[in-house]
Amino acid sequence: MSQFNPAASFQNFGVGIVVHRATATVAADQDLFSIDNGPILLTGFLGHVTTDIGGGSQDIEFDLDPDDGGSNVTLATILLIDGDVAGTMYTLNTSFAGVAIATLDHALNASLEVPIALVAGDIVLDVTGTEAGSVEWFAMYTPLTATSTLTAV
Repeated sequence: MSQFNPAASFQNFGVGIVVHRATATVAADQDLFSIDNGPILLTGFLGHVTTDIGGGSQDIEFDLDPDDGGSNVTLATILLIDGDVAGTMYTLNTSFAGVAIATLDHALNASLEVPIALVAGDIVLDVTGTEAGSVEWFAMYTPLTATSTLTAV
């Protein structure tokens, strides 16, 4: 028997529920989003540079840090971001554990061709370097249970 999922009524354009994380520095490791009360399907992901990134050596990677105590899982491998200017956008490619993508002044597909199932935990920005700069983040998801949520940290 199927159950009504009230969160599903808020889905936008087939990509799921959109969650926005306000712009913040990318100079250190940080949790971006928290997955709670059950698994989700990550259907899209986008970062938007709002303040230029410094010109030193700065790399980012996206991981899932599961609540069950297991090891971190790489969602997208290292992307060099030093010197990226405001307006640059980042996304995951359309496959699990692929390479993150950056573009400036171009259209970018932020929805994943194949959604990624994620257990409860945190989507983490893993940073190498300490250059100043700010990025706002967007994640799109579909809950897999009536209580599953994804929230900005």
